[in-house]
Amino acid sequence: MSISQTAPANNAPTSQQQDHASAEETSTRLAEAIDDFLGDLDKKFKNISDEILTKLDDMAERCDRLEQEIMFRADERSASAATGSVGGGSGKGLGIDGGGERDG
Repeated sequence: MSISQTAPANNAPTSQQQDHASAEETSTRLAEAIDDFLGDLDKKFKNISDEILTKLDDMAERCDRLEQEIMFRADERSASAATGSVGGGSGKGLGIDGGGERDG
């Protein structure tokens, strides 16, 4: 065996080893990028979910207050009708047309 036919030194990486290392580095970078992307999506999803839940809670509170106000006014009208102080229950004061015809 002559010197020109000897194998390359074991210290220097072959092109195949370099390609493999490059592919591993690329895979690692891709995995990190995907993890970052999924982490960002998770944060955004949690923020949006929290906002939606907060708005739903606010709407529920408003509905509860509205329901209480309606019940209060209905109780007032019932009490007033029982004492006869609301125009005979014709619906006048409630914005309800008492009859089919209008004056005028």
